[in-house]
Amino acid sequence: MAGTLSIDGLISGLKTSEIIEKLAEAERAPITRLEEKKQTYTTRLSLWQTANTRLLALQNSVLNLSLASTFLAKKATTTGDALSVALRSGAQEGTYVLTVEQVATAHQMATSLAYADTDTTRFGEGTITITVGEKITEITIDASSNTLSGIRDAINRAKAGVQATIVKTQEGFRLFLTSEKTGLENAMTISVALSGGEAEISGWTEVQAAQNARVLLGGTNPLVYEGPSNIVTDFIPGMTLSLQKTGSATVTVSRDLEAVKNAILNFTGALKDFLQFVKDNTSYDPETKTAGALLGETTLTRVATELVRRLTGRVASGVYQSVMDLGMTLDRYGNLLVDEGKLAQALESNLEAVQELFAGEGGVAASLKEYLRFVTDPYEGIMQSTQKLYERVIKDLDERIALMEERLEAQKERWLKQFTALESFLGTMQTQSNWLAQQIASLNKSTGGS
Repeated sequence: MAGTLSIDGLISGLKTSEIIEKLAEAERAPITRLEEKKQTYTTRLSLWQTANTRLLALQNSVLNLSLASTFLAKKATTTGDALSVALRSGAQEGTYVLTVEQVATAHQMATSLAYADTDTTRFGEGTITITVGEKITEITIDASSNTLSGIRDAINRAKAGVQATIVKTQEGFRLFLTSEKTGLENAMTISVALSGGEAEISGWTEVQAAQNARVLLGGTNPLVYEGPSNIVTDFIPGMTLSLQKTGSATVTVSRDLEAVKNAILNFTGALKDFLQFVKDNTSYDPETKTAGALLGETTLTRVATELVRRLTGRVASGVYQSVMDLGMTLDRYGNLLVDEGKLAQALESNLEAVQELFAGEGGVAASLKEYLRFVTDPYEGIMQSTQKLYERVIKDLDERIALMEERLEAQKERWLKQFTALESFLGTMQTQSNWLAQQIASLNKSTGGS
């Protein structure tokens, strides 16, 4: 009742505000029912979105199992600390004996002279030219940058392929340059052409020579790799070597059955999560007499049933014709169980047959991938269509609630005006009654006096 002053009945003695609120409370019952309905659909929408998220996680795990590369996973075991190894696609099984003969280093140069300070002593003005490989950078030094720290900053701003800093030695401060990249091809040359000033840069001392990495493969007649970086990607196919120091290392590349097993368990875990979610939210518990918020929503139960059917169905051919052969079963409650020992044994004895069961044409993963694409399509999938339905219902309820709230506020305004009119009428009647009483008293007084 915005904008209207409400004062309980001064004449009638009625508690106007309380009466109006009681009337409004009774009139608000339909709004309360709509709000409860909206809450029900809001809960359903939230659960539906959760279900869709779990289906998307399941879809990702299925997609992984549909790829042949998942079953071709390999692992590298390294002895020795001269290098570390990361495998890429194309790595071949075998044992590789490697020797890091030298690691790549970055070229480092320092001024031959040391200086007493970094920002007071002035050098001349002119240019400093730095060449790194085929890149030539000419750096202008003027009155604003001709201190040691000014020169350092000018070099760093120029992005010449080197990093400049100032080091404090026993003799004083020196300008210290390091190539940003390692290897012979990134060695630097420095030419100084400064004139005037209190001090000069008269020469440079090589602190560390530029050096290529050098790695040997094999023993008697080793194959040799030499390159500018300690990250070697183009020596052994499918293998990235990160060189740490000189020394020897033996790298063994083998099938990674544990990674394949984990990919399968990731899939079964995602499926279990979804099936349990459906069970929890669509069933009725007779003991607690509570129902899941999605009870009666048959779409989810149909999806769950179809996923299980496609998982446990038999494929046309192969050594393993069903996931049951790998140790997967359903108990009498419909829960998915996995015998990890039997699964590991199947992977060890016939990895190719397991791959065929999942990733082969017409395999389990292919069937599930096709169905999940239909279910989770963000435009036409059945999950999306139901979500949009819930959103439309909630929007409609919001609009109806807002309209009814507006009407109720208008009704409360009318009730207030009616009570105000009643008070006004009673006030007028009281005034007239008082005047009439005064007239009668006056008349009686006049009559008695005569």
